[in-house]
Amino acid sequence: MGKAIIIGAGTYGQVYAEYLKATYDILGYIDDDEKLIGYKFNGIEVLGNRNFLFQNTNKDVAVFVPIGNNDVRIELLQKLNDLGFYTPSFTHPRSYVHDSVKMGKAIYILPGTNIMPYTVLGDYVMVSMGVNIAHHNTIENGCFFSQGSNVGASIHIQTKAYMSISSTVMTGVKSVGKNALIGAGAVVIENVPDNAVMVGVPAKILRYKENK
Repeated sequence: MGKAIIIGAGTYGQVYAEYLKATYDILGYIDDDEKLIGYKFNGIEVLGNRNFLFQNTNKDVAVFVPIGNNDVRIELLQKLNDLGFYTPSFTHPRSYVHDSVKMGKAIYILPGTNIMPYTVLGDYVMVSMGVNIAHHNTIENGCFFSQGSNVGASIHIQTKAYMSISSTVMTGVKSVGKNALIGAGAVVIENVPDNAVMVGVPAKILRYKENK
């Protein structure tokens, strides 16, 4: 059994600790909230902040960053990779990812998810439980798929797009833009511009996020 550290002691990090226990000995959490250091969540201690991790962790320890904020997750994983840390992917055994799916680095996939053939997942993609991703999709780095979200076929989902709970992008849509946010329960039937916040059925542009 390998050893692992989880960055982020919030509720999502605690959930990942439970899933990862089957494969890893969880050494502890890392969190930048100084008030949490030394506190234990379900018996797993918050060891220190990111500087503690960088200075005190062996490079053969698996480091997971299950943080829903795309910018923070990408920043941390890129720095960990640059410093030579081991940042493996995690695919829950009760998910189904077809053998033809191409996967990048540090991808996290939770139970009940189905990913059909000929889809490409870039680095640092995070997929929650019960997500359905159809075939021939291209999903770029750092995207996030919330619980129960759905993606049709042959869609290009660009860097850091975020799909909220139970949202759907229908087959026929060609592109979801960089840093776009698809709101909870929204049904997207047309291409999504960069930085757009889409809500409703059918989804319309509510506003634009600050350009990143």
